[in-house]
Amino acid sequence: MRRPSAAARQFLADDLLFIGLFETYRSTDEYLAALTKLLQVVVRLAVQVIIAEGNDTAVFFKLETRDPAAATTPMAECTGSGTGRSLHVKTAVDGRPFASMFGG
Repeated sequence: MRRPSAAARQFLADDLLFIGLFETYRSTDEYLAALTKLLQVVVRLAVQVIIAEGNDTAVFFKLETRDPAAATTPMAECTGSGTGRSLHVKTAVDGRPFASMFGG
């Protein structure tokens, strides 16, 4: 899987707040650095459902990863936006396969 592109940044507020199972990031730079780390083990991401209401979106997907976090894991990510850019992201996931990668 590829790194997050520079184009992805245009959809994220500079002061993005990411709340995850193991860590919280308070800037787009911190979030993209962690996402880059995760993408090193991603084999496939299969979107199941997208639900949107107003400025809020929930995406449900299955994430297939290889070692050191080999698993197929159902995930949900909820985002809220303003002025067309994501302001916050919250992730719900069974984090056991990722614990060693993120210090959990």
